[in-house]
Amino acid sequence: MSPYRVAIDKTTSIIDLRARYFRNLIIAVVTLSFGSVTWAVVTWAVSPLAGLLLLLPLCGIFFFLDARLLGDWRSYLLEAWIRKNIDIRAFCDAVTAVPNIPKETLASMLTTLPSAPDLVAEQRASASTREGVAAAVTGVHALESDAIALKSAAATMLSCAVVVALISRRWEPLLASVAPLMLPVLGECLKRRRLADMKQRTFAARSKPDFNYEKYEELVACLQWGPIPGLDRDGFLKSVQNWRGKTD
Repeated sequence: MSPYRVAIDKTTSIIDLRARYFRNLIIAVVTLSFGSVTWAVVTWAVSPLAGLLLLLPLCGIFFFLDARLLGDWRSYLLEAWIRKNIDIRAFCDAVTAVPNIPKETLASMLTTLPSAPDLVAEQRASASTREGVAAAVTGVHALESDAIALKSAAATMLSCAVVVALISRRWEPLLASVAPLMLPVLGECLKRRRLADMKQRTFAARSKPDFNYEKYEELVACLQWGPIPGLDRDGFLKSVQNWRGKTD
C-alpha cells in the first residue's frame, strides 16, 4: 500500500477518534450538569451544585487526550517524512482533496506540521535535516502538551478539594488546594528537560554530513514555536548554526 494512502487513513482515523472523544465530552458535560442541578433541586441544597466544578478537570482531560492523539499522529507522519516515504506538502495536498473530511479540523492539524515553500524545495531536504526539523516540531508540541497536562492537574486538584469541602462541610480538604502551587516548579523542570532533549536530538542530526542548516532554517521558519519565547528560539537556532561538534 502507498505510504500516502496509509498516512491518509491514519489521519482520517485520528479525526474520527477525536470526534468520538468530543461527543463523549459533550455527553459527560450534559450528564454531570443535569445530575448536579437535579440533585440540588430534589434535595433543596446548594452543595450538589459543587459537582459543576468537576467540569473543569473533565474538559482538561479531554484536551490532554486530544493532544496525545495529535502527538501520536504527528510522530507517525514525521517518521515517514524523515525516511522520505512521504513529503509533507504532497501529503497535505492529497489529504485535503479527500471528500467528507472536516476541513477546519484537518487544517488545524496540518498547521502543526513543518512546511516548505514548494515541493521541490522540500524534497531537497536531506534525512538528517528533516530529523532536526522533526526534533523542533516534537519539542514544541511536547511543551504544549505538558502545559495542558499541568493545567488539567491544577483544575482537578482545586475542583476536588472544593467539592469535598462543600459535601463534607469541613474546611480541611481545602488544604489540598495549595498543591497546585508546586505545579509551576514541575512545569519549569519539564520545560528544561524538553528543551535539553530537543537540543540533543537536533545536534545529533546536525553532526551528520548531509545536514544543511540553510534548509533547516527554511523549514523551521514557519513553525509555531508557541511555548518557546522568541529570544529562546533565536538563541537555540543560533546554537544550531554555530555548532562545531560540541553539545554544551
